[in-house]
Amino acid sequence: MPEGRGSRIHPDRLRAGADLLDQAAAADDKAAGRFAEARVDSTPFGISPQARELAARWAAALAAREADARVLGDATSDLAGRLRMAAVSTRSTGFRGRLAAAP
Repeated sequence: MPEGRGSRIHPDRLRAGADLLDQAAAADDKAAGRFAEARVDSTPFGISPQARELAARWAAALAAREADARVLGDATSDLAGRLRMAAVSTRSTGFRGRLAAAP
């Protein structure tokens, strides 16, 4: 098996994964913004008590989805940061290992 293959994690793959997670986090943030806009732009469907209740439920559902998207975006962004740190750690650990093994 060539050196660098097998169970060793490649820093480039970790960084590529982190980039993809950053894209996903940006999409989550965009979705949260759209939910927030929809909530602000929503108006009651009429003046009846049923219409007001429906509008209130709709606004609550949008607020919940906005919060979910923000939490998911934050967690995804945190994971991307951890992958980047792991990529640096993997590279430096591998480098030190080769130095320690050198005569």
